[in-house]
Amino acid sequence: MKLKLIAPKDTVNKDGLGWWNQDFWSLVTGRKMYGIARLNLPLIAGLTPPIAEITIIDENIEEINFDEKVDMVGISAYTALAVRAYQIADEFRRRGVKVVLGGIHPSVLPEEAIQHSDCVVIGEAENVWGGLINDFKEGNLKKFYHSEQKPDLKNQPIPRWDLLRNEYYSTPTIETTRGCPYDCEFCSIKIFLGNKIRSKPIESVIREVEMLKSMGRNLLFFGDDNLMANKRYLKELLIRLIPLKTTFQASLPISLAKEEGLMKLLAESGCKRIVIGLESLSEENSKQMNKDKSYGPEKYIEYINKIQSYGIEMYGSFIFGYDCDDEYVFEDMVRFFDESNISAGAFHILTPYPGTRLFERLKNENRILHQNWELYDSMHACFKPKLISPETLEKGFWWVQRQVFSYESIFKRLRNLWNLWNKTNVRQYDRISPIMINLNANNIAYSHLIINNIRINEEVTKNTKQYETVYEVEVKSSGIEDGM
Repeated sequence: MKLKLIAPKDTVNKDGLGWWNQDFWSLVTGRKMYGIARLNLPLIAGLTPPIAEITIIDENIEEINFDEKVDMVGISAYTALAVRAYQIADEFRRRGVKVVLGGIHPSVLPEEAIQHSDCVVIGEAENVWGGLINDFKEGNLKKFYHSEQKPDLKNQPIPRWDLLRNEYYSTPTIETTRGCPYDCEFCSIKIFLGNKIRSKPIESVIREVEMLKSMGRNLLFFGDDNLMANKRYLKELLIRLIPLKTTFQASLPISLAKEEGLMKLLAESGCKRIVIGLESLSEENSKQMNKDKSYGPEKYIEYINKIQSYGIEMYGSFIFGYDCDDEYVFEDMVRFFDESNISAGAFHILTPYPGTRLFERLKNENRILHQNWELYDSMHACFKPKLISPETLEKGFWWVQRQVFSYESIFKRLRNLWNLWNKTNVRQYDRISPIMINLNANNIAYSHLIINNIRINEEVTKNTKQYETVYEVEVKSSGIEDGM
């Protein structure tokens, strides 16, 4: 049996956009790069019984050969990739190939997904995948597979990273826990993974780290939605990571700033960057999101400096478009970045993903503009904001990108960050990372051709001490004011 697992091409990268800009990193590294390698398909491959011959195709890296003889195709998709996933599925089915769809979007909308497939896996696959493969071999493939019980991570196999073209990725993903105890209105994690924290045995995690290191992968991404959900578990894991001398990044809550012992262990174990979902500078927005009320926006700057004093870069994630956001929210965000010394950030337009409480609320308020899933990518306004227009929301979103990732703003933040590190005597020999991540973000902010109509010609020259990037920017009239 020949099984092909496919990751559809990211829509956010089709125009050179997205946090990880392929063109930029290809220019820097001298070879095609895609960034973080997702865990889902290597894990599915690890779950597959040995009766199947497996290949993994990431459409971001290589084209799909629809004419290759295969018995079954598995496609995983989140909402922004659903349209492309359906196109791929339809093309294979036209050739008589059985198609299985899975991932968060098919799980939330299985009746939609089954219109483009022979089978839909609803939710996590561990408890049903082996049975699905056997059913297919026996000619008894069901339309839907859904495990009533959440899988126990104790018996999870090591993902089949050997099936990926690893030279095209900077960072593999490791999972230690699943689930999130929080209940944010906009988030679909609780729907898919539940709110009860399930942990993988630390020995299994260490084996994965050692295996990846043996493959030359020394930079890792812990893909847990909240690595600090189980503090005792995290402490033990970090202690075990120290002798491995690896480097990693992870997602944690802002409450980390109150955990002196954990911050010290994170730094000692190789954590160089953390992603924190700050989401909004508005107290009222945070309440409506149902964010943790213990750590409000008034404490953000204090906590950011506290965390970064340990030599850990902080990468803040923010959302525009909640009900208290007016036309001044964009200027407030730029001012916050100027004052906070935060290393870098990611900005998103509020997106009402299907299945979330946010989607249901906006639908009931008649504020959903459309259900064109391709545009549910955090860069388009898919709903009617309360205090501003959808056009103002999109325009302000891109204006913030250009301001925060201008060279002046980047170097101001880096100067202040390095001054902080000088005081605390950390990161003395490792300061290139925040430069590169900010230059990448700058490239993204200036590569949005539709909004900015900017053409960038890049020339990179290398000398013995540094890379010098020279941008020749030709700005054409686009009908958008210079101020925004």
